[in-house]
Amino acid sequence: MTGVPEHSLQPLSDEDLVLEEEGGLVHVRLNRPAQLNALSDGMLAGIGQAIDTAEGRTILLDGAGRAFCAGGDIKAQALAIRAGRPEIPADYFRREYGLNAKIHAYKRAPFVSYLNGIVMGGGYGVSGHGSHLVACEATRFAMPEVKIGFFPDVGAVFNLARVPGELGTYMALTGNSVGAADMIHIGLAHAYVPMDDFPRFRAVLVCEGAAREGVAAALDQTAQPVPDDGILRRHEEMIARCFAHDRVEAIVDALRSEGGDFAIETAMDIEARAPFAVKIALGHIRKARGETFETVIARDLALALRFLTVPDFAEGVRAAVIDKDRAPRWSPARLDQVDDKLVALYLGNPES
Repeated sequence: MTGVPEHSLQPLSDEDLVLEEEGGLVHVRLNRPAQLNALSDGMLAGIGQAIDTAEGRTILLDGAGRAFCAGGDIKAQALAIRAGRPEIPADYFRREYGLNAKIHAYKRAPFVSYLNGIVMGGGYGVSGHGSHLVACEATRFAMPEVKIGFFPDVGAVFNLARVPGELGTYMALTGNSVGAADMIHIGLAHAYVPMDDFPRFRAVLVCEGAAREGVAAALDQTAQPVPDDGILRRHEEMIARCFAHDRVEAIVDALRSEGGDFAIETAMDIEARAPFAVKIALGHIRKARGETFETVIARDLALALRFLTVPDFAEGVRAAVIDKDRAPRWSPARLDQVDDKLVALYLGNPES
């Protein structure tokens, strides 16, 4: 492991995606560590092909380097919009969400993701709809889209809407990250396996992965108690009170009235995000509570195509990953300037 950062998995080759088939296991490693395993078109296609050819064996997905997957290649998407080529990100979203739906529908064998680092946006899309998500000490999860003028997509709000209380709403509106303890507490990950135990976890899947009980056997031998260091558990009741409102402005007001450092910081976080995107995020997660996954992912695509015409997405990516000045100029700039009728129009029938 010489030269490999702490809490990282080695690249298996120079390919963007590496496939190893051994015993009852199909092991897929996302392999763009310099880009934090941001999902390329080839990676999306490769994961889909692995599902098609697994033939009842367990699929194990992980990432090379210090990230599991930081999401889609948002820089490439924003540059395409700048160049007047919105059809490029539009086609990407269709392929990405199609893969998310394929993973959600895959029931023939376990689909296991080992979250060995950063899990954001599209990274959750290729993991969160599988059968098992296994966290570790390096796991950091977020749906940070509202920070870049976008909305939580990849079918994530289907799961966030089913998180107990309002913790899923907190994740969607703030874009803040949490670790393994919180991810397991809110039910978005299922077990905790330290990185030192990953080789043994994988070895059991090789031997037992063709059987339905193979994942349970691997977890029985390697899973450890979850560290008690989650921040959401400590503030769960306050989050439930403040985020129960159906208007973003009311949530912010409730947080400020609540007082305390965490509540005030959370209010400031929401106000710093793209106002239009935050209002879309709240409406999207509220509607998702009573909807099927298929309806949610269809709305994701409809929203994504509409957001290609909203200046905030390209501006947010510019500020975050192109110019890196961390000073996005949102339009509109404040929550009270957002046209709520336009929000309702965007959240309407995804077929329209």
